[in-house]
Amino acid sequence: MVDGSLRHVLLRKDRHLDRRKRLIIAMDAAFGMEYLHAKNIVHFDLKCDNLLVNLKDPSRPICKVGDFGLSKIKRNTLVSGGVRGTLPWMAPELLNGSSNKVSEKVDVFSFGIVLWEILTGEEPYANMHYGAIIGGIVNNTLRPSIPSYCDPEWRSLMEQCWAPNPAARPSFTEIASRLRVMSATKPNQRVGS
Repeated sequence: MVDGSLRHVLLRKDRHLDRRKRLIIAMDAAFGMEYLHAKNIVHFDLKCDNLLVNLKDPSRPICKVGDFGLSKIKRNTLVSGGVRGTLPWMAPELLNGSSNKVSEKVDVFSFGIVLWEILTGEEPYANMHYGAIIGGIVNNTLRPSIPSYCDPEWRSLMEQCWAPNPAARPSFTEIASRLRVMSATKPNQRVGS
C-alpha cells in the first residue's frame, strides 16, 4: 500500500485524518475482519502496524488487513489460542490462563484498541512497563483512557469491543454496521482531534 501501515500514518504529524477518513479506515478494517471471520480465520495480531493504508485519493482512503503470520483457522467454535499477538492489543482471555481455547472475539478486543489508536494517534500504554500491562490485562483492569473529545458512539463501540466477557463483544458485522451508521449521521464532524 502506498502509505504503509496505519501506525506510520498516525505518527506523521503533517497528515491529519478527519472524522470521515477515520471512519472509512475503521470500516475498511472491520469489513476485512468480517471477511476473515466468515472464512473461520482468527487474526490474533490486529493492530495499526498490521493495517495497510493508501491515502492517495483524498476523498477515499483505503485500508487493508495484513500480516497473517499468527493467524489460525478455526475448525470449531473455538481455536487454540495460547499467548499469541502483541501485548497491548491482546485480549484478557489470551493471557489469564482460563482456557487454551478462545473465540474470534480476541480480534474484536484488539479492534477496540485499534479504534482508540485511530482516535488518538497514539500507541496504547506506551509509557507503561510490560509487567504492568500484563497485570492490567490479566486482571481486566487496564483499558486506554478515552479523551473527552471522543464521540459518544465511538466511545460506546470501543468499550463494547474491549468488554471483559468475550460473549458481550460485538461481531465484525455489527461493528461495520455501526461504523456505517456513524459515517452517515454526522458527515462534517470529527471522531477525534
